[in-house]
Order: sequence, then C-alpha cells, then structure tokens
Amino acid sequence: MRDLRELRARTGQPVMRCREALERAGGDLRQAEAWLEAESRRRGWARAAAAGAQRAREGLVGVLSEGSAAVMVEVNCETDFVARTPDFQQLVEMAARGVLGHCQGASGTKHLLREDELAQLRAGDGGELLSDHLALAMGRLGERLALRRAGWLRAPGGFVATYAHGWVPPGPPVAMGTYGALVACGGPGPGPPSPELQELGRKVAQHVVGMAPTTLGTPEDELGGDTETRLLAQGTLLEPGVPLGRYLRERGGLQVWDFLRFQCGEEPPQEPSAE
Repeated sequence: MRDLRELRARTGQPVMRCREALERAGGDLRQAEAWLEAESRRRGWARAAAAGAQRAREGLVGVLSEGSAAVMVEVNCETDFVARTPDFQQLVEMAARGVLGHCQGASGTKHLLREDELAQLRAGDGGELLSDHLALAMGRLGERLALRRAGWLRAPGGFVATYAHGWVPPGPPVAMGTYGALVACGGPGPGPPSPELQELGRKVAQHVVGMAPTTLGTPEDELGGDTETRLLAQGTLLEPGVPLGRYLRERGGLQVWDFLRFQCGEEPPQEPSAE
C-alpha cells in the first residue's frame, strides 16, 4: 500500500493505473514509474481532460531572445502552486527553446503559433515532441497542463527588446512571469544599438505590459486619452503627459516597428497572424 501511495504521488496517475503498473513490475517502484511514463506518452493519458472542463488558466509566460529575434510562450496549469514548481518551469523553458529553434528556420518577422502547432515542435535539435514532454509533466504534476500559444518577432537590422513581469525571480536565459512583451526596435542609424537604446527598448516593453496597447500607431501621433490603444499615442509611464512616440524621439530616436504582448490566462485572438 505504501508503494502504491508513493507511485501515485510521483506520477499523478489514477490508483488503478498505479496498481496495474506495480503488478506488471513485480512490485518494483522504479520499473512501475518507468512503465507509467511510457504508457502515458504512448496512449496520451495525460492529455485526456474531462468533457466540458474549463481550460487551465494559471501558468507562466516565458521569454527568450537570441540575436535579432525573440520568442514568447504561454504554458498553462490549473493552480499557482504547480506554476511555481521546477518541473513546470522546465517545461516552459523547453517550450521557449523549441519555438526559438523553429523561428530560426522560418521566414517572416512576426508569427503566432496555435496550441496544436506548438505541441508538434521539438525541444531542441532531434529532441522529443513538446507534446510528449507535456504528457510526462502532467503525469508527474497531476494537473491538466496546456501549451497554450507562442509567437516570435524578428528585427533585421535592429533588436527585439523583451520584458517579463511576475513573481518568478529573473534568471537567464528564459525570463518568466505572468505577463510578457516583445518589441521590435531599430536605432536612428546603422550599427548595433547602444546600451542606452537597449535599455530604452526594455522600458517600451515594460510599457506594453502595463498599458496593453493593441495597435502601433505612428511616431507623430498626438497624446491620446485614458482609453487610447495605439502604443505610440499612449502617455509614457514615466511621463504620462508625453506621448510615447515623442518621448522616444527626444531620447535618441528609438524606432518601434512592432510588438507582441501575452497575459497568462487571457483569451488569445481566434486566428494567428503572420507578416
């Protein structure tokens, strides 16, 4: 009985499956756990959610950048407790790395991935499918999890500023939080951006998280009101009376080309977009 309880705690599988695993393994706990993991992957046990169940809305947004590109993923779970576990955060990191690898071999400067597309990516070169890692993680954690969505931005000739906001302590390489933003930026001239411009880009990404714009606007836009949704017409967080477009012109001429914002648990757009 003690082995049955321990196997259930380790894998999150129902009691009947754990009992069957122990019987097949002749009572060997390690072999029983290995059998359950293999069957979970083969049969998709962990992916089976009750009909009509609400989707998991807790979780994390992960942000990863390399060169002139950056990616963002949202992975969901049922409880905040699970989101704080190393197992779950490792899944977020694997998903971000899988999207970055896919991004590097794809064309375009912006793309969004649906849940089913994200699940078919691999965690690194020659790695297993993210859907397989998801199934194993659900078995270990005992909750429904979802690879909800992902996206990337590229900034040829520029850089992508990133920001993740939430309770996860910062630590390279994948930043995590409950909100995330990517901002494709360019400088006033050729060449790599200065540290000052990079920091300004990070502040714009922070602004995107806080102010939730939905469109870009133009650098010449006048200051909008409290309900303004154009990014460059919104009042700057540090100087609410100054539109963001003018604020950037006056501080080195940072150009904002595009942006992407995720909030964990929100309803994403129905259709992905690509440019």
